[in-house]
Amino acid sequence: MIYYITYFLTKAISWFYFPYTARQTRHIPRQGGFILASNHISNLDPVVLGICSVRRLNFMAKIELFKGALGFFLTKLGAFPIKRGESDFGAMREALKRLKNGRVLLIFVEGTRRIGNEPSKAQAGAGFLAMKSGVPVIPVYVQGTDKVMAPGTKLFKRGPVTATFGEPFSVTDAPSYEEASQRILDKIYALSQKGTL
Repeated sequence: MIYYITYFLTKAISWFYFPYTARQTRHIPRQGGFILASNHISNLDPVVLGICSVRRLNFMAKIELFKGALGFFLTKLGAFPIKRGESDFGAMREALKRLKNGRVLLIFVEGTRRIGNEPSKAQAGAGFLAMKSGVPVIPVYVQGTDKVMAPGTKLFKRGPVTATFGEPFSVTDAPSYEEASQRILDKIYALSQKGTL
């Protein structure tokens, strides 16, 4: 109930602050588990992807956020904690469990927000989950969220945002988790031109 109330409330707010366009949503599987792999340029990204997706999302958030009422709220939205800066095997097990149960897992392949045109590096976690679970990966490229909510601020500046979804693909034949993650990241940024149409 909390998820859907938040979903529709966020949609209403988006009309005023960040009118969104979801492109090529036909690529999103209507059933079964998959990884939704995205670039990351703003704290607004998971919110935008949540309302652009036709499927309910699950996602990892830093463990520091899971305190008190905020932690309860995040859990109801499908989030689960991960310890940053170390290998959190418990979070990886939970992610695999959700994927195998047919849920959708949102992953930011770069691990943290990309600021400006700084070179990005794929983190091995996305490749690990994609190879271990065997589920399809759906790349998605987000644009405009960094203009609406710039890194380091909690204020909105009205502007359009776009999420462009790509075709499902697999990385189970990759020679390493790192290579699998890089393939995923390459697919995401290959959508960047389509997002400007």
